[in-house]
Amino acid sequence: MTPQQLLGLDQSHLLTIEDNIELLGQKFQCHHEALVPLAKLIRQSENDGIPLRVVSSYRSFDQQVAIWNNKFYQDAVLNLRDGRTVNSQELAIKDRVNAILNYSAIPGTSRHHWGTDFDVFDASAIDKGYEPELLETEFEAQGPCGNLHNWLEENLVQYEFFKPYVEDLGGIACEPWHISYAPIATPALEEFPVDLLQELIENSEIGGKEIILGKLNALVEKYVRRITHSSIIKG
Repeated sequence: MTPQQLLGLDQSHLLTIEDNIELLGQKFQCHHEALVPLAKLIRQSENDGIPLRVVSSYRSFDQQVAIWNNKFYQDAVLNLRDGRTVNSQELAIKDRVNAILNYSAIPGTSRHHWGTDFDVFDASAIDKGYEPELLETEFEAQGPCGNLHNWLEENLVQYEFFKPYVEDLGGIACEPWHISYAPIATPALEEFPVDLLQELIENSEIGGKEIILGKLNALVEKYVRRITHSSIIKG
């Protein structure tokens, strides 16, 4: 992948999945090499009676800026690592940046820019009218995705997917709904262009960017590189 693709600036590596693709059931974009493995994963989940649905996939840099700035500038409810919530505007700027980082990536650093990463949910719960919140409690044994959680643990590796945030390592908080296609995402992380990221942030309107730029290398190490790495052996 090119540096521009890694930062969410170039979509030439993506395929757009149209609504009429019955297997996937919705419209979204993904890396062209991840489509077939993802389709196979979804088909297997359907065959096993625990159908998964992609609720979030590719996001561009501009889309991530919009998400970040909404949480930074508006009266947004932020989820904290301990399960509490807080209004973003009640926090000092430094604390606000740190709180947003629990679950939202700095624009340019999201794995969703790569088209390899997907947030998934139990389709049967959605079909019954449940609105996904993407909280850890939803993936606990009694939650709407309890069965899906167990199914993913048993089946992801077979299709070369893994969960980069399966445990809380002090960076991005635990996200049991987030899966990643290892053959593309693993080298993408190794090639991540920090210098270009700094230039991009400097020239963008991102809330709290002075704080971000002041410790950018440390933030990349903590929130981009600090993941649960795939056990899938490359090559």
